[in-house]
Amino acid sequence: MHDDDREEFLAGQRAHFAEADADHFAWQTAGPGFAAREGAFVRELLAGTARPLLEIGCGEGANLLHLGAERDTGRPGEAHRVGIDAFVRKLAFAGRHVPSARFACADAGRLPFADGAFATVLIRDLLHHLPEPRVTIAEACRVLRPGGTFVLVEPNARNPLIRLQMTLVPAERGAARSDEAWLRALLDGQPLEHLAVRPAAPFPLDRVVLHHRFGVPGLGRSGAVLRALATLERLAGRTLPYSRWSYLIATACRS
Repeated sequence: MHDDDREEFLAGQRAHFAEADADHFAWQTAGPGFAAREGAFVRELLAGTARPLLEIGCGEGANLLHLGAERDTGRPGEAHRVGIDAFVRKLAFAGRHVPSARFACADAGRLPFADGAFATVLIRDLLHHLPEPRVTIAEACRVLRPGGTFVLVEPNARNPLIRLQMTLVPAERGAARSDEAWLRALLDGQPLEHLAVRPAAPFPLDRVVLHHRFGVPGLGRSGAVLRALATLERLAGRTLPYSRWSYLIATACRS
């Protein structure tokens, strides 16, 4: 990315993400019909992973909230769950609403942690927002202890709903680059082994129909609506090729 393009890109990201988005956090963590799905997704994603855990690009802390107040089995004085983000106001919000986790303001490409400090690292919906995503992956690997678990989630730009979102949300425009080939190219050469990339959520209409800005979130209180959305997604899963499902999940172990 050229310097001028980089600065323009970063300015757009700062303008969109600088403030805490309380409405989005509430939708993710308490939205009728949607929050339960989000929570199940996050807990399944990280089931069986060890602590301490670092989330890079934690935003308002919704993912860490969904993990709940886990029992700390780490070393005395060690943070069980840590979130970092570049935006102070988001972190202040996260600190108030997710008191069971710890938060730090940091550049995703220059993490303020020692080598091997974490047993698990999570990066969700972040890389396509960064001008140099490989640097962030390299840093994630540096702070991940040998044998630790690397978990990466990215929206698939080849999915129609993701494309729609990237049209409606200004900060997503021009960021429609994350597909499986892009992810594998970023991960190539990193100190990771047992890499697996799988699709998830073929056509999650609830992210549109129940969205707090673009949809009608109150419909999530209707069991009939939720069943209809689930049925439509199951049908989509039978017809859409894996290459067009909405999310890509990459997991690996630090070598």
